[in-house]
Amino acid sequence: MNNYLIELAAPFNKTTVYIERKKIKNIHLKVFRDLKVTLSVPAEVTDKWIADFINSKSSWIEKQLYKYNQSSGYNSLVNIKSGSSTQLLGKDRRIIKRNSEKKHVVEEEKNIIVYADLAINEHQKILEGWWRDKAYKTYIREMDKIHDKVFKKYGIKKPTLYVRKMKTLWGSCTPSKNKITINEYLLKADLRCIQYVILHELTHLIYPYHNTDFYDFLTIQMPDWRERKKQLDLEVVQGL
Repeated sequence: MNNYLIELAAPFNKTTVYIERKKIKNIHLKVFRDLKVTLSVPAEVTDKWIADFINSKSSWIEKQLYKYNQSSGYNSLVNIKSGSSTQLLGKDRRIIKRNSEKKHVVEEEKNIIVYADLAINEHQKILEGWWRDKAYKTYIREMDKIHDKVFKKYGIKKPTLYVRKMKTLWGSCTPSKNKITINEYLLKADLRCIQYVILHELTHLIYPYHNTDFYDFLTIQMPDWRERKKQLDLEVVQGL
């Protein structure tokens, strides 16, 4: 079974739940802001169990879909419109487009104001450039602090940092090239969550695999990493 159709109330009606069989022990049901629903299950779980489980969670799925449908456009940085919302470092911000010959972005407590020529509508490009620059500066600052505090004493050379859009990962590490890559959309999250992701990726420079040694080291350096990870997951999805 690759997906399962569940009957919900309007406007969702027949909604597809995408099934992912993995080498995991726990069940993960998630509803994303783009209204996609996924269920990750251990490889040995039967199709009947999956169907029964999804049906038992139909009310919860419907509730999450309704919430995200009501806030369509929320947290989006694609095809921005004046007045749309997003998050920046864990706080809600309103994106405002204004006409100006001088192309720049002004960050306020509750707003991100993008100045550009309305006639040629360059606001998307200007915002994306500003966002990536801010993401890089934020990540490199936090990476430097964590590296100097934790990894320098292990003789680990400071890695090269890359920032790019990533669809399924918050970050990745390539120990052989001494580099880490962080998702530019992670900038939406609270700083505590960003610190967790950076520490996670830096830890791979010592422990390449997610084994006991990796998680023991992570726990010693950041005892509340599980709480931070949970907070991060809830910033983007609602999951069980």
